[in-house]
Amino acid sequence: MKLTADLIKNSPTYINAIKDRELDLSGNHIPMIENLGATRDLNDSINLCGNNVRILGNFPTLVRLRALYLADNRVVTIEKDIAEHIPQLQTLVLTNNDIAELVDLEPLKDVSGLEHLSLVNNPVMRQQHARLWCIWRIRTLKVLDFEKVSENERKEAKRLFENSSGGMSDLAKHILATESGASANMFVPGEGLDIAADAEQEKSAEELQKEQSIAELKARIREEMAQVQAMEEFI
Repeated sequence: MKLTADLIKNSPTYINAIKDRELDLSGNHIPMIENLGATRDLNDSINLCGNNVRILGNFPTLVRLRALYLADNRVVTIEKDIAEHIPQLQTLVLTNNDIAELVDLEPLKDVSGLEHLSLVNNPVMRQQHARLWCIWRIRTLKVLDFEKVSENERKEAKRLFENSSGGMSDLAKHILATESGASANMFVPGEGLDIAADAEQEKSAEELQKEQSIAELKARIREEMAQVQAMEEFI
């Protein structure tokens, strides 16, 4: 199913558990992000969980948007201009996607307010030093994969990826030179559209089970965010 202006108009919008105005576009087999200008930038968060999105990009400028939920998609690429189009992004949930290389996360370093990031069950998090790399490269992170970033982790990340003069260590340069990551960030027009026809099929028992898991994941995300916010207010 294409992400059309009509689908956006007819999808539910509500105030979620953390008091954000959220647009729910989950579970629609959407193959690519498009037409979000039809939201008129009226939402604090957009839920795109349980779709078939491969490229995190093609956003209009959405200055109000603070949270994006894309768990259970097929994301492999993050477009380089994401910070330009979503300047206030604070929360990005990419649980259960296909990001493979640390260098593929480079566009996120330019998102100046990104505080909460989930990359659980992405191949990239099996890379050596993946968590520390994210903490070092995305300096604003407070919570990564639902775990609070510690000061000791920040120090260890700096030790690994900076040299004595404050420049990049050889390890950091090696990570950024990964060719597979550079090729993964190439945009292929129409990529993902080959699966759109499958979206018209009836929902199987497996798909219904997936929808249930999405609902459970959303509840967990909101609970974790509420706990983090409560902790910050207490501190």
